[in-house]
Amino acid sequence: MVAAILVLSAGGAIALMASGQTTSAPPGTRPEGQDQHAQHQGNRGTASMPGMDMPGMEMPGMDMTKTPQSAPAGTEGLSTVSIGPPIQQRIGVTLGKAQVTPLVMRIRTVGIVRPNETTLAHVHLKTEGWVTKLFVSFTGQKVKAGDPLLAIYSPAFFAAQREFLIALQAAKATPSPDQQIVLDAARRRLELWDVPQEEIESLEKTGKTLTALTLRSPISGTVLEKKAFEGQYVAPQDELYLVADLSTVWVQAKIYEYELPHIELNMTVAVMLPAFPDRELVGKIAFIDPTVEEPSRTVGVRIELPNDQNQLKPGMFANILISHQMGQGLTVPSSAVIRTGRRDIAYRAESQDRFVPVLVVISPFQFEDRFQVLQGLQAGDMVVTSANFLIDSESRLRAGASSMAGMPGMEGMQMEPAQPESATKPGPRTREAVPAIEDKSP
Repeated sequence: MVAAILVLSAGGAIALMASGQTTSAPPGTRPEGQDQHAQHQGNRGTASMPGMDMPGMEMPGMDMTKTPQSAPAGTEGLSTVSIGPPIQQRIGVTLGKAQVTPLVMRIRTVGIVRPNETTLAHVHLKTEGWVTKLFVSFTGQKVKAGDPLLAIYSPAFFAAQREFLIALQAAKATPSPDQQIVLDAARRRLELWDVPQEEIESLEKTGKTLTALTLRSPISGTVLEKKAFEGQYVAPQDELYLVADLSTVWVQAKIYEYELPHIELNMTVAVMLPAFPDRELVGKIAFIDPTVEEPSRTVGVRIELPNDQNQLKPGMFANILISHQMGQGLTVPSSAVIRTGRRDIAYRAESQDRFVPVLVVISPFQFEDRFQVLQGLQAGDMVVTSANFLIDSESRLRAGASSMAGMPGMEGMQMEPAQPESATKPGPRTREAVPAIEDKSP
């Protein structure tokens, strides 16, 4: 009995909200003419159950005198709801359409522009010496393959030239296979030190040794780092320059592990940079990291972008959009599905004022703001997309009321209206006058 009273009290509150009433009359009072209006209306618009009389549960636009109809299979505990257009407008009911649309899984992430590591050149010397001159003296300078970077004085380089000249003279004086082997070894030593072929030929013709060994750029590109200074002593282990070919760059991004099924190598990717908001660049996925970062549960993705005009700078921020085409399917707006954790419910509009709860089966993937419906709806069905939680509450209340109608002990139960407060509580005490007592003392 207590449960019945609680459910009916909740239904009365919803009815009051839908009818637009926000205040109630003071206890024990009734507006003028309301008695005559109630007599004229009779029982129209009141909620009733077998054996229960509940006057006052009036909800314009919602006929609650009918017994709730049976719900479709899988929607136990819910009931069909009828709501008139005025109430729908008041509570903000909107509808959406179930329709066949392309299934596109879109992944949005961010990344940072990095140099292409396959086009980086770390410049080292293959001997030791002292820097005598810098040809490239600042970071960011453009160089071409073969351009001089610096010159050093190296005693080892000077000795290697002398050995080459001595072997050359001996081979000319007494030609023999052994002398030729010594000459080839001296020439090969200079070549391994990256001495240009023209300088070796000049040394062979003139017989004059060079005082400085020139270090040249191995590739064309941009100097990203410069660590050499004039007068500095350098050795083979010292990195003097870092040169990068920026004609192609990488964008290093990260995606979550559950998004891995939607990416693959060589997939086309759209890249937008805040520096160029009116342009959308097209790149491709060049590499996917083989491991997952445990703290963030993300996987690194490398995107390769052309940079023919050198407008993309390492360190730039980028917005990335990855689109995975997955065919077509029946979809509805995501707001149309009430996900309870145990089942998924949508309310289908059978007519202008009639809403039926439907058990739907949806895909585990969400496509932007739409769910793919695998079972429960058909193309063209109209479903509730807003205020569906209010409709769901009303549906549950009706189903609960109908289930309590046949409960033992509910037969013949009368729900009398509450008595006015003035009729149940005594009025305030009044102070009565006490007659004066005559003082008869002597």
